[in-house]
Order: sequence, then structure tokens, then C-alpha cells
Amino acid sequence: MSSLVLYIAQSLDGYIARKNGSLDWLHDFDDESTTERYDRFIETVGVIIMGYSTYQKLIEELNTDQWPYYDKQVYVITHRKLDNPFGVIFIQDNIQELVLNLKNTTDKSIWLVGGSNIIRQFMQYSLIDRYIITLIPTILGEGIPLFSNLNETTQLKQIAVTILDKCVECEYINV
Repeated sequence: MSSLVLYIAQSLDGYIARKNGSLDWLHDFDDESTTERYDRFIETVGVIIMGYSTYQKLIEELNTDQWPYYDKQVYVITHRKLDNPFGVIFIQDNIQELVLNLKNTTDKSIWLVGGSNIIRQFMQYSLIDRYIITLIPTILGEGIPLFSNLNETTQLKQIAVTILDKCVECEYINV
């Protein structure tokens, strides 16, 4: 059975993007150590699940020749009916059923990519098995928070801390 992993970066004050969705502040921390960690992680991933906003951001920032996940099965959680230029699967169905089915049929990890809205939905159903959060030593002051509108406390167990050249990667599991 595979696991669902939230692998994401956040500012020191808990934001994953600027208010306008920009990730420009992350570029200063894209060094060999973080790239190496990402490359190792992405090799363990067979399926990617993302929200519509994340998908749209990728489409806006890349041209169609640069789709980065051509070798992965990609699901986009959305209520919209969209064209499908990259072979992604748009899902409007129950995310619990999707994740349970994927966990039982996928050998590699499932990567949850997205903002606080989709993360909240997955946390609501306790679908995230591992949290890998890279702390970036930048204070944005405002932006899109990693976690928002959570109605319950979630207890996690820290299983690893890795000090990279410019940031710190923390790994947790559900208890």
C-alpha cells in the first residue's frame, strides 16, 4: 500500500505563496541541496494529486512543451470541465474514494501538491500519511497560509529533520 505525502515549502511565518499566488521568493533558495532532495523525492512518486489553483499556476508559468510530470499519473481536483492537454485526470468525485483506491493500486508514493484549501480537505479525512515541509528562512508577512480553516487539532510525530544549505526540511507522520 502506498502513502500520500504532502511535500511543500513554506516561509518561516507559515506562508506557501504571496497573496497573489507568486512563488518568486522561493527562487533564492533553489540550490543544489534542495534540488537534490526534490529529485530524490520525485523518483519515489507515481501519482500526483493537485488542486485546480496549483494546476492553473503551472499552466500559466510553463508552456505546453514543459509539462514537468509527463511520466506521472496526475489528478486535478476541480469542479470545472477543462481541456486536457497533458493527459491529467480531472476529478469531481469523492477524494476519499480516489485516495483509498490509489493507495491500494499504486506502488509508489502519492504526492499531494496544492494550497491550503486542498490540504485542509485531505486533512479533514486524515488522508495525508506523511508531511515533508521545507522551512524557508524568509518572513513574508502575509500571503497564502500552509494551513488554514482547520477545525480540528492534528497530532503529528516528527521522524526527520534535515539541514540543507539554505533551509531546513522537516518530516512528520500521522500518529
